[in-house]
Amino acid sequence: MDILGAEGERRGQQRTGGLRSGFAVSHDGRRREACVVGNLSESGALLMVERPEVIDRQLVLLIDGEKRRRPARVVWRTEAAVAVSFLTGAEAGKEADGWVFPAAAGS
Repeated sequence: MDILGAEGERRGQQRTGGLRSGFAVSHDGRRREACVVGNLSESGALLMVERPEVIDRQLVLLIDGEKRRRPARVVWRTEAAVAVSFLTGAEAGKEADGWVFPAAAGS
């Protein structure tokens, strides 16, 4: 079975299909990298980027057309993509202390 097949699936939540444009913003708000967002769920996403090495370990994901800012942590990266896990609740509050939350994409 291929790498994305059901046998190898370990995600706990359903991912949405389709690709959306967005930005991975450094937690201090100083750097903004354009990305294509795929495999989006309530718990994380896959970011396709030109320069994955410049994406900070902690970031804020802005998706075009959404007002929501998603604090996130990098789980893994390849030469063309970065997988992130969204920070939620107390985890987001603790880790996001002192972060700059940029304006949402499309605002």
